[in-house]
Amino acid sequence: MNIKIMIVDDQRLMREGLKTILELEQDFNVVQLAENGKDALDKITDIEPDIILMDIRMPIMDGVECTKLIKQKYPSIKVLILTTFDDDEFIIDALINGAVGYILKDLSSEKLVEAIRDAYNGNSIMQPEVASKVIAHIAGKAKEPIQNSVSLKLDLTDREKEILKLVGKGMSNKEIAKTLYISEGTVKNYISNLYSKLEVDDRSKLTLYAIKNECI
Repeated sequence: MNIKIMIVDDQRLMREGLKTILELEQDFNVVQLAENGKDALDKITDIEPDIILMDIRMPIMDGVECTKLIKQKYPSIKVLILTTFDDDEFIIDALINGAVGYILKDLSSEKLVEAIRDAYNGNSIMQPEVASKVIAHIAGKAKEPIQNSVSLKLDLTDREKEILKLVGKGMSNKEIAKTLYISEGTVKNYISNLYSKLEVDDRSKLTLYAIKNECI
């Protein structure tokens, strides 16, 4: 397995530091660096990476707009947002536009490597400390308390509700399987059913649904 990675960040030190860390992994190949969204779009055609580590706040074109355009043209590329605690509203927009999740810039190198592998394998990435801010942001903007529409409007089984809750907490399939004492294959089947019932087409939208409907 050779995971092709692109790093998009307006800080040169961040770009080069991440590249140095990631290339210590035998299965990682940092194929390109870009300093903003426009630069990324100009460079992506020749390389088509598997994973893009995308900063949010950048000049010329920010990470949200770039994520939207990338997912429209290259839907198979997985975009993982690099964020700070101040970016909660941007995070929501990025998820809506197809990002597979988000990670904090100050996380450990081990967690970063794990997050990239999880994203490559189709799991959403949501650190609990950032998820709590997103939940608070959504709740603060709501005019009324958010109803738990999963319980009230949808015919979900108890197990589907359990899995939706854990997806909302940012758990990978492996973590969900371990928590519920079931196989990863069984988790994948339940998540496919949730996609169908909730009419979403990827894991990031399923995660956002769980947060918005207070399933966690």
